[in-house]
Amino acid sequence: MVALTPFIKSLFRKGRKPVPRESPEALRSMFKARYRSFKALLNANNSTLQLMSGLEKALQSGHSFGMDFIRANCAAISVNVNTIIQNLNEIASNRYEGLRYVFREIENKINQILEEKKELRKGEWVIPLRAVDKDMADQVGSKMANLGEIMNRVNLPVPEGFVITASAYELFMKYNKLREEIDRRIQTVDLEDLERLHEASTDVQRLILRSPLPAELEKAILSAYRDLEEKTEKGINVSLRSSALSQDTQKGSFSGQYRSELNVSHESLTNVYKEILASKYSPQAITYRLNMGFRDEDIAMCVGCMAMVDAVASGVMYSRDPGNIRNNVVLINAVWGLGKLVGDGRVTPDLFVVSKKSPHEILKKEIKTKDQKFVCLPQEG
Repeated sequence: MVALTPFIKSLFRKGRKPVPRESPEALRSMFKARYRSFKALLNANNSTLQLMSGLEKALQSGHSFGMDFIRANCAAISVNVNTIIQNLNEIASNRYEGLRYVFREIENKINQILEEKKELRKGEWVIPLRAVDKDMADQVGSKMANLGEIMNRVNLPVPEGFVITASAYELFMKYNKLREEIDRRIQTVDLEDLERLHEASTDVQRLILRSPLPAELEKAILSAYRDLEEKTEKGINVSLRSSALSQDTQKGSFSGQYRSELNVSHESLTNVYKEILASKYSPQAITYRLNMGFRDEDIAMCVGCMAMVDAVASGVMYSRDPGNIRNNVVLINAVWGLGKLVGDGRVTPDLFVVSKKSPHEILKKEIKTKDQKFVCLPQEG
């Protein structure tokens, strides 16, 4: 039995090389290296979680932020994730080498998205209202697209005019290098800090008003105005109406957020156009846009320019009863003169409830006392 012991032991030793014993110093050095890698991994992981939490908080807070903020955070996350993979492989003797390739693939896809540059929208800068219909909403905005549809498809009376398009807006922004500057000024604004919000809004609007129109755009606008004169009368005043992309849509009405101007003279046309562009950055418009989840770059400001009508009476018509959409009626709120008082809410307008069924009987009317009236001045305003 004793003689068999060496033989049995030899069976287990056969083909096996003796494992070299590490010196205490080498083991101590290896432990320290792995400990440092473990600490670095934990620190990088914590930093990554903080950065991701910051991105999520920014998304939910309603604060404005630009692409610079996103790029900076993504770059920092990328560095930290790379550190995690590097140290994990140092701890585990490169058993997770495959993570490097997966990480690079994901990183490249993210970088392609972040570096993607929005092409300048192609299209005409100015389009006659006679050529506009609902299929052109991405160029002229829903408001002017609907007016074009009423004029050209339904054949109801609509004042002559033209639309300064989304392409024109983007040309103006690019020509003056405004996008980056606007992002820088409003990306850190806290909607709850009203004083700071008003300061940023004023700065951005002033920046737009001081920026010149590209010469070719100004020429196109004035040429369209001369065509309008030929269709109407020499020196006719116009109304300039905001028609931003996403305005008056199911995604967001932006009702009352942007500026419109009535009875504008030929001399004031281009300056008032810039005032309407600047109204995109009023405190109310900024707050509404962020609360509705729209990105700034998604809302190009189109502007409709229409022959001014010195109206005897004006109003707002609702094709559905807001209080009960099942009612088969049309609601009309009306005032004497221009309709500005209806939108401003400074007077209580008359109410007419009209049946949609022929002969379109007036089912109800309420005549209110109206102590104010807006009319066009002879020159402007």
